[in-house]
Amino acid sequence: MTALTPSPLLHWSDWIRASDHHAEHRLKLIEQVEQALLDDRQRSDELCRQLAAQLERWRYQILNEQNGSLDEKDRSLLDDLDLHANQLRGGEPRPPRRPLDAIRSDARDSEPIAKLPTWFDAAYPLDQLTAAAKQVTDRGFSVQVSGGSEAAKRRMVLYAPLYVSSECVNHCTYCGFRYPLKINRTHLHVDQVLEQSRILRRRGFGHQLIVAGDYPRHTSTEYFVELIDGLHRDGIEVGIEIAAQSTESYAAMVDAGVRSLALYQETFDEADYQTYHIRGPKASFHWRLEAPERAAEAGIGRIGLGVLLGLSDPVADVTAMLRHGQYLRDRFPNLQLAFSLPRIHEAPDDFDIPYQVTDEMLVRLYSVCRLSFPDAELVLSTREPAALRGQLAQICITQMSAGSSTAPGGYRDQSEPECPGGPECLGEQFPVTDERSADEVAAWLIQSGFEVRWSFLQP
Repeated sequence: MTALTPSPLLHWSDWIRASDHHAEHRLKLIEQVEQALLDDRQRSDELCRQLAAQLERWRYQILNEQNGSLDEKDRSLLDDLDLHANQLRGGEPRPPRRPLDAIRSDARDSEPIAKLPTWFDAAYPLDQLTAAAKQVTDRGFSVQVSGGSEAAKRRMVLYAPLYVSSECVNHCTYCGFRYPLKINRTHLHVDQVLEQSRILRRRGFGHQLIVAGDYPRHTSTEYFVELIDGLHRDGIEVGIEIAAQSTESYAAMVDAGVRSLALYQETFDEADYQTYHIRGPKASFHWRLEAPERAAEAGIGRIGLGVLLGLSDPVADVTAMLRHGQYLRDRFPNLQLAFSLPRIHEAPDDFDIPYQVTDEMLVRLYSVCRLSFPDAELVLSTREPAALRGQLAQICITQMSAGSSTAPGGYRDQSEPECPGGPECLGEQFPVTDERSADEVAAWLIQSGFEVRWSFLQP
């Protein structure tokens, strides 16, 4: 990668005066930025963080307002804002963020990604594809056990989603948490989250994934930092699957102990994205698209990408997702990548699933992900039925959830009564299809020859 030196922001003063309704505010910010970068004695880390955050917000305001109609002048300003924010944070010199270019072009395709059209072709034998994917997975994810006296086994990491809030201001048309729906809404306080986490810990889960709706007044950076810190102190390996955050927010969560991020673009088709995300913070396609990059710059070392199968053309979406992964790997060579392909089975009554993805297609898509990224974690949730999860586990999956609840407060000790109306009375985000307990899933995996692990930290 070739790092670029940004033009001085003062260079933009005349253009901003002529074209920006907030010119006075922008010019004042530019002066502060230039002064901070020029005068080390007057510069504090806190001031630099504040200025970087303001430049980041300004950049996304432009992206959202222009919405696909950027000209070269706009792009140059966006690049300069990005690079100056990086300078203020003390980041290593780098090229500006351009993930949209990466996912829309084949110019930087790796050798495996260049083969995607062949692998996606229905004429390419599925059994040949799955055999190759299994071979690659067995080679990359087998471990010695029992002191090395036994043959190597494939390892499978089990995790549990820890839902903490179903409050959400977004109007995502396909989602069970979307704002207009009349469902039971629950927001857990820290002590309630820790109680849920300890139930999961007693079931074996050392790796837990915080999941929440997007309700900024409640699901704030401070809230997540407190949760992460508490779970981390309890010895939990903490991941997050929450709304896209700022660089500073991700950095605060890293300091609190977060180790991984799962953030799915849902669809990489920008027009379709706008159709499904009609209101709320998640309506910003670009803010979400660049979130994994912000997280990586903040220090999160394992990042999961994904698409929600059923929203758009699955081949186009998975191709874009893999290109996005390649883009991130090029920029962060030590980044651990994961990919997940959740599939819509049920949605709110007024949502018709536009693209039906068959079991056979799902197996093909996951196999292609493995061949494209031999060292990536491939993740499978309890959305899928037990038999299909077993089939995919044998082929290429390396991480799966088990005994999951998709409602805040949904986990119960055996001595506690279940919710009178069943799990749905808690307000699930989506129904669980594989209803086996964690013990049952672990027992099946062991019987099938897997080495079960309950966190990535487990030796």
